[in-house]
Amino acid sequence: MSNDAGLILNLNLLPGGTGKGSWRVSERDPDWFISHHHYLELAELAERGKFQALFLADTPVWTEPYWHHPWRALAPFIALTTIAAHTSHLGLIGTASTSYNDPYNLARHVSSLDLVSDGRAAWNFVVTAGDQTARNFSQPAAYSKPERYARAAEFVEAVVRLWEAWEPDAILGDKATGQYVRPGGVQPAAFAGEWLQVAGEPLVPPSPQGRPLLVQAGASEAGIALAARYADAVYTHQTEIEGGIAYRKLLRQRAADTGRDPDTIKLLPGFYVVVGDTEEAARAKHRAQDEATPDAVKVGFFTRQLGLPPGALKIDEPIPFDLINANELSRSAASSLDGLLDKAASDRLTVREVLALRKNGSQHVSVIGTAEQIADTITAWYRAGAADGFNLHIGSSPDGLRDIVDHVVPLLQTRGVFHVDYEHSTLRGNYGLPEHRLSRRSPAPV
Repeated sequence: MSNDAGLILNLNLLPGGTGKGSWRVSERDPDWFISHHHYLELAELAERGKFQALFLADTPVWTEPYWHHPWRALAPFIALTTIAAHTSHLGLIGTASTSYNDPYNLARHVSSLDLVSDGRAAWNFVVTAGDQTARNFSQPAAYSKPERYARAAEFVEAVVRLWEAWEPDAILGDKATGQYVRPGGVQPAAFAGEWLQVAGEPLVPPSPQGRPLLVQAGASEAGIALAARYADAVYTHQTEIEGGIAYRKLLRQRAADTGRDPDTIKLLPGFYVVVGDTEEAARAKHRAQDEATPDAVKVGFFTRQLGLPPGALKIDEPIPFDLINANELSRSAASSLDGLLDKAASDRLTVREVLALRKNGSQHVSVIGTAEQIADTITAWYRAGAADGFNLHIGSSPDGLRDIVDHVVPLLQTRGVFHVDYEHSTLRGNYGLPEHRLSRRSPAPV
């Protein structure tokens, strides 16, 4: 059995699972799924399965489907700090928007998590759209797409400057002289752009991994450019190996074009899984979850994905392409559905018929089958160079995650593509990335 740590497995923490109706077929109390106890349960299972990281997305706005299923109620970095206290190796990836935050505060929050977790934190930076979200942050409307990406580029640069302002061995702790920090050991960020200005020194010293990881998702040209310059890992949606290979080559080449080593950027497609003892048993689980999801939830979720206003889609009517074509955000979202909407237009499919073709309501590779079938797919993608790992979307949790840990992970370990134990204490190490500006001396524990 190999101890190759190359394959990366992340858990995408969705309360109750990716199946929006999974909470209705669970024996758990409905309140459980939005509590920190559920988050801890999943984190501890993921660490038992030697997952490299847990990913926590965020939507800082109430949406209509939330009336029908559990949602991520907890602020990501608060939840992840709680998880940090109950785990020892699992990476902690939290989401925060570059549209509705301040670089100084955000850098401090993430680096604080990184320090208290001994080097296991990452920031998933997102470029948030949507007028409803904007109104939660004292803005009448969302920034335009060019504005969002211009602000994002400045925001990430400012955060990186704050994280890298600490010199090695900046903390002297010299009791004889009373000098705690070496003069010049911490430099001002000194960033001034069109959108953002940061002039001060960071408060939080570096963790054992140097600085937190940067994670990003975005398939547009602006998103790819941003990822190639900054991201340590990129989430993407691919459904075929050939597409994964092509996108990974593109991303690595773009990273190399910026002067980076292409091995320092990891591609992690989303992967939807439902495990059963047989393929039919897995499909029965999936049907039960799907049938427990009200049509209003399915339609609401799809409406949000397409960037359309509430009520724009009707379950038994064709997709309103006139609305999509008139909306920049909708056009961008539609282009990511790998030709599905082209088929919907040519065949005059209703929304119900389109949703039936999508299996899991998302545009990710999907396996609804046995542990062997899931392990086969993961192994094939990894060995073909279509992915460095996967961001797993589990149909129903915690039971579905337990199935992955108990039945799929051992197969991956036997096949020599997934590590049998953690070899590093930091997220960078467990991702196979070099430590970044690692100080030779960390602050002593209290």
